[in-house]
Amino acid sequence: MTTSQRMDAIEMTQHRRRPFPETDQATAYLEMMTQVRQFQDALVAANPDVAQAQLIQAKLAELTELLTTLEVPEHERLYALGDMGISPSQALVPPLTVDHFDEDELRAHFQPGQFAMGMNQAMHGGVISLIFDSAMGRMAAGPQGIPCRTAYLKTQYRNVAPVDVRLELRARLELVEGRKRFVSAQILHGETLCAEADALFVAVRSGHQ
Repeated sequence: MTTSQRMDAIEMTQHRRRPFPETDQATAYLEMMTQVRQFQDALVAANPDVAQAQLIQAKLAELTELLTTLEVPEHERLYALGDMGISPSQALVPPLTVDHFDEDELRAHFQPGQFAMGMNQAMHGGVISLIFDSAMGRMAAGPQGIPCRTAYLKTQYRNVAPVDVRLELRARLELVEGRKRFVSAQILHGETLCAEADALFVAVRSGHQ
């Protein structure tokens, strides 16, 4: 097996997008990641006193110390395995539930929690762009999983995207020109357009990171 340091983007994509294993370890890992996201939401909503904050810090330090002894190379990790960037095995952005996916269109839904909030129960604009990048990158890759890198992503914010409610995401492949893949997307709350984006992704060549 090639080490992760020598893997190019195509090899790493093949490893990261392989199906999530159906093992007791994998099941436990997904349950752990669900707990991590619940912790993130609870963390930003809480104001612990000094003693409580110190207790939480001590427990986190203990868990961090344990995790550092379990580090493995990137290609061996369960983190973000599957549909890269949108799976429940990661904690960077709210996981997307894919409702439809073909060569032309991706439709999904998600529910951002308190951790995704910027202010006043509205989702942070940076999180919105992260979600767009993850979903639109998946659309650019297509069902065949062509490895791509983001060349640009332009986000326009139209209305507040609330947290703790179901939001819909739609992405479309607009044009393919050689290695270039142009994608558009929208995030909606019901019939309300919250944000839209246009992006260019470029298929990577063999040997590129």
